[in-house]
Amino acid sequence: MIAAAGLLYLGLFALAASMNRHQRALAGPWHQPGAAPLLAPGGWLLILCSLIAMLPHWQGGIGLVSWIGLLPLVGGLLLLGLSYRPRCLVQGLGGAIAIVILGIMTGA
Repeated sequence: MIAAAGLLYLGLFALAASMNRHQRALAGPWHQPGAAPLLAPGGWLLILCSLIAMLPHWQGGIGLVSWIGLLPLVGGLLLLGLSYRPRCLVQGLGGAIAIVILGIMTGA
């Protein structure tokens, strides 16, 4: 579940960074001409990976319900960050990557 939360954060961040509305607030190296078109598909792929990471550990149906519950929590965190402190979201990328690695290492 820890890795799924990190992947979900990364996926939702990539989707937000791909939108014209949030490009100025989430400026970074991912807006280079080669990487910018890959943000939205990469975001959807990371969201799908978070769902896949959740299902085997929670016996199917419970995993899906847990993932659906996790989705508004992470989405709300990103929404508040975009509204009040967009720079903290960029700094949170390192934390999300660390959470994914920790979740993979512990199997959680």
